[in-house]
Amino acid sequence: MYIFILIIFIAELIIALSIINFIIKADRKVCDLNDCVTEFNPLAKTCMQYFRCVSDSFCKSVQTGIDFIKKHNERAWVKVISSVAIYSMLVLFRIKRIKAKKLFNLVGAIGDIALDLAV
Repeated sequence: MYIFILIIFIAELIIALSIINFIIKADRKVCDLNDCVTEFNPLAKTCMQYFRCVSDSFCKSVQTGIDFIKKHNERAWVKVISSVAIYSMLVLFRIKRIKAKKLFNLVGAIGDIALDLAV
């Protein structure tokens, strides 16, 4: 009977030692991981600041592009309308190519002068 109790006690000691050994190994791994995170934290912070700076500059450039488009929207519509008018005149009157080219250059020059005076 005492031998049976002794065997069970030894088995429990072996199990307890293996569990303690596993806990010690896990603690070492967690400490190593903690050291890695502690070393990586300033680098991650620097990277996040750089990413924030890049995203801010991208947003500013997009906003500048949108402002430019809004600013030149009216001028673009005037050019589109004048081009449509010129090509519709060419189709309606069916002018020869040489005369059409001269007329197109004349109307384009007048349109550019009018746009420069308007701005």
